[in-house]
Amino acid sequence: MNKILEHLSALYGDAIGRATFDRIESLITDYQSRIPAPRTSDLTERDAILITYGDQVREPNAPPLRALADFCARHLAGVISIIHLLPFYPYSSDDGFSVSDYHAVNPALGNWDDVARVSSFGFQMMSSPRFA
Repeated sequence: MNKILEHLSALYGDAIGRATFDRIESLITDYQSRIPAPRTSDLTERDAILITYGDQVREPNAPPLRALADFCARHLAGVISIIHLLPFYPYSSDDGFSVSDYHAVNPALGNWDDVARVSSFGFQMMSSPRFA
């Protein structure tokens, strides 16, 4: 903290630098209790993560998310531990990152049951930008 005070004093002079430092220190003290503790992760060097769009695996007569889940169950069980499913929501552009409805699944990919199926074979699941 002394470095901060030194820099503020150099920029604004001793009086304003000290007043600014005292205000910053007060804000830090006031808000410190509101900052959530860092979450610990269960990830280790043994984890392997598949990052994929929901339409990267296709099978005839099956929604892409169902095909992805079945493919992972058949070929990746025991090999990967986590599937990071890139946005599967309806969107207007940007390959799904411009989400238009966080409460729906892009019908071209499947439905909520298909999303749940991705994690039903023992894989942990992540999604972007958020899981509704």
